[in-house]
Amino acid sequence: MLGTLRCMPQTAPGPGPAPVSEPVAIAPAPASRARRRWSAVGREALGAVVALALSVIALRHVVATERVALLWYDGDSVLLPLVERSIRLGQPFEWAMSPALFFFPELPVYLLCSLVTATPQQALALNGVLVLLAVYALVRAAADELMPAARRSARIAVSALALGFVTAVVLTESSATATSLELGSLLLTTTYYYGALLAMLGTAVLVLRTVRTGRASVTVLVVTGLVAACTTASNPLYVPWSAGPVVVTLVLLAVARRLPWRPAAWMSGVLVAGSVVGYLLRIPLAPFVSLDPSTYVHPERAGATLAFFAALTDDRAGSAAGDVGLLLLFVGVVASVGGTVWAWRVRTARTVLVATVLPLVTVVAVSVGVVVAGSETPRYLEPVVTAPLLALVAVGELVRTAVRRTRVHRPGRGLRLTFAVAGTVVLVAGIATAPGTITAVATARYAPAACLDRWADGRQVTGVGQFWTVRPLAAYASTDVELLQVRDTFETYPWLVDLGAYRDARPTFVVIGANDVWTTAVEDSLGRPATITHCTGFDVYDYAGTPGAETLRRDVVGSADRIRRDRGF
Repeated sequence: MLGTLRCMPQTAPGPGPAPVSEPVAIAPAPASRARRRWSAVGREALGAVVALALSVIALRHVVATERVALLWYDGDSVLLPLVERSIRLGQPFEWAMSPALFFFPELPVYLLCSLVTATPQQALALNGVLVLLAVYALVRAAADELMPAARRSARIAVSALALGFVTAVVLTESSATATSLELGSLLLTTTYYYGALLAMLGTAVLVLRTVRTGRASVTVLVVTGLVAACTTASNPLYVPWSAGPVVVTLVLLAVARRLPWRPAAWMSGVLVAGSVVGYLLRIPLAPFVSLDPSTYVHPERAGATLAFFAALTDDRAGSAAGDVGLLLLFVGVVASVGGTVWAWRVRTARTVLVATVLPLVTVVAVSVGVVVAGSETPRYLEPVVTAPLLALVAVGELVRTAVRRTRVHRPGRGLRLTFAVAGTVVLVAGIATAPGTITAVATARYAPAACLDRWADGRQVTGVGQFWTVRPLAAYASTDVELLQVRDTFETYPWLVDLGAYRDARPTFVVIGANDVWTTAVEDSLGRPATITHCTGFDVYDYAGTPGAETLRRDVVGSADRIRRDRGF
């Protein structure tokens, strides 16, 4: 950046015209450039610290409420700890996953977290904080595209405000179930599709970059294609959550002559091609997929699904915190709708228009899609929380430009003071909650697993049990205790498990949870156990040395062998 222009008189020798002043560009001194660089680094660091404080506050709330069960001990949530444990034990990688494979980016991120932590609880907590920090980083990148003329401090403040919105949503959620409209806190978990949500935000940033520059650079196109291909291969939800809404948005705005066709066509084409490549990559990954995504589509249930979500909304509105949570979701939708109308009427920058229309298209597509598909799964509505973050930043830019056009505009000392006070409050709250959060995470133990370990007493034992009971036990028990997942018929249940663990296994005990449903009593199927041990929430039926152990081995291992052969392992 050039320094101040100075006028330096240059006098002609002897008689001639009067002296003239010629502007000469004086480059800023190196010390000045260094000061500005360090000032920028300092501001970015402060924004990152505020984002970290917000993430810690969100984590602390989840850990201190019943929601912690969903973060650490839910049957779905312990998937990646189980994968890490299986890899560490050297078992064959023959996993039966859901249509979401969690290979990108969930598994690599969790494995890195597990390397620097001592327990699965610590790794899951660290993973959750990193996800929220990634949300801030992506929104911060979007702010650079949407607010290029704004001060750096303004872009940082708006990005922190967006993450504060997510944290506020999390603070209204405290139940232990995933079957609710508590969608914000699902971001902290490792198996409720945060990878597709981050890819959605990342794709939006790439689209905004293309719209702002007016051309689709090779680098942006390659990165967009890779994100689309890798995310779709791992989780097909990327298509209805991100690729589809982006293509619809770009085409609509191009038809309306609010965007040039060339970059819109390039980005749309790359997203379609990347998604197709992702689906093709799923063909060799088919042995890992337990169900085809099409099995989740039941249009005939659309009416029942609409009634289901209406009942969930009524239930969510049954408390003050639930009302606040619904209000925040409504604010996000209003920001998308209102921002779209505002941006369209004032004919603002194309990036701002895209950043308001895209969340609106995403929210409508996801909401209608879930109902039409007949899916009674609230977590498929997660984009309703994250997509409007782009609209919040866009509305911030609309407000900034509108205020600057007025005669009453001043440098904004009051606004800066407000943001400074809010940032200070967040930092103080983060610092105040950090020690308790760290202690809770560091000392967290799963008491039922400790009871099972005491029963095993250091022996190398293998047992079986049903999904919701044995999965957290399998994740948190000592490495001497191995648990295999079965149906109530003692056949292998190939859902989010490593079928390689069943090879030549010799199960000798059954874990019976308090909420398990067995169509035939265990003793009727296996006979009388040698001993019965009572633990909180479950009993251990030990069949070692009895005919029941041979029945277990035949039914469990035999059914697993058949499933592996059918899958091509």
